[in-house]
Amino acid sequence: MSENPPIYLQQNIRFLRKRMEVSQEELASKVGLNRGNIASYEKGTAEPKICNLMKLAHLFGVNLLDLTGKDLRQNGTSENIQSTDSKPFIISNEEHTAIEAQIEKAEELQSVVGSLYKCHCFKLKKLDTQDRDTQVLVSQFEQLYDITFDLLQSHNQLLEFIRQKK
Repeated sequence: MSENPPIYLQQNIRFLRKRMEVSQEELASKVGLNRGNIASYEKGTAEPKICNLMKLAHLFGVNLLDLTGKDLRQNGTSENIQSTDSKPFIISNEEHTAIEAQIEKAEELQSVVGSLYKCHCFKLKKLDTQDRDTQVLVSQFEQLYDITFDLLQSHNQLLEFIRQKK
């Protein structure tokens, strides 16, 4: 059984922020977050959404895999960090069209999930009483809806981030 590789994200964010000589507040402002988000990332009590992770990697000028998977504090010179400039993020017209199609599908899926939730709420109002099993199912459905909604939002943010790279 193989072990999961170590994750160096929290140490790397702190190291790269200090190397840039910016405060948590300044870094947060540059990537559209608040200071508390950055502090939580550096403490390891929260993990950034993928779109925010990509913004951080871009701002620091490092490869996303290096940001998460390498201890950049060791031999922390610029030569040892793979720059994002070495692999520019270029989207062809064909890829841009595919991204637009994915955005359209994601919006449609978000609409379907929203409609399912509205249907759930409508049916719930029609119930006279709720036995224990029904209450459990309702709670589980609502938890699943919340998770799905958050996932769809992150997915849409990632697609929008990629779209803006054109």
